[in-house]
Amino acid sequence: MPSQIRPIAVIVAMDAELVHLVGDLAKRSGDVGGRPRYDLVIGGTPVVAVRSGMGMLNAASTAERIVSELAPAAILNFGCAGAHRADILPGDVVLAERVVYHAALNILPDGAERHTGFGYEVAGETMQSADLASAADWLAAARAVAERFEIEPWPTDLAWPAGIERRPPVVHAGTVASADIWTQDVRRLAVLAERHGSLCEDMEAAAVAHVAALHGVPFLSVKDISNNELHAASDLAAFTDFPIAQVGKRAAALLTATIAHWTATHSS
Repeated sequence: MPSQIRPIAVIVAMDAELVHLVGDLAKRSGDVGGRPRYDLVIGGTPVVAVRSGMGMLNAASTAERIVSELAPAAILNFGCAGAHRADILPGDVVLAERVVYHAALNILPDGAERHTGFGYEVAGETMQSADLASAADWLAAARAVAERFEIEPWPTDLAWPAGIERRPPVVHAGTVASADIWTQDVRRLAVLAERHGSLCEDMEAAAVAHVAALHGVPFLSVKDISNNELHAASDLAAFTDFPIAQVGKRAAALLTATIAHWTATHSS
């Protein structure tokens, strides 16, 4: 692949998610800031996949090193997430139209909360935003792929919300909320959904988007739903009910198809 072609970077938190993009037999090609790097080609375009580790700091520091070392044409993110609405079920996929850092709060004297949003600087100008939008062309590519993409069904041997008939996975588009928080309390989930219009939450997307915005690099995140606390609380003590083999699987498949579609429609 010609060296002058700028790669597309993909940041993912966990090995369990990354494997669905790079494969079981993938060989590590190096490091980015001490994080494992894998080089592959999708649709004729070089792609560098990096496992950041979980959490906002890991995601942000990895994104910063990727920008510095690789000057990517875009930074993409995928992985698992927890639903913020009762109708979003395991195996569903969420295209992030925008991302929000939901823990950016002032706690006022009366206990009320004020969300402060993102503050960042571009070309010497301070920007204030409640959320960050995904790159329009990348989101359009993901939407186009989603219209014809057949998502793998959620396995029948895995837990499914009681009282809800099984159905094929659905692609949603909307806001992804991020923070180093796993929200289980249903009242808190309602607050977040009301405040941000959020469909789900993760622990990396907003951090990656923030770094991308600082550097003017296009960004997109695709998430798949692993849990819905509105139906049943996850076992956070032992993770006995965490569907480890499924996390990120559907998001990786849709993102791979999106990269191929984007390349085909933007190649000169």
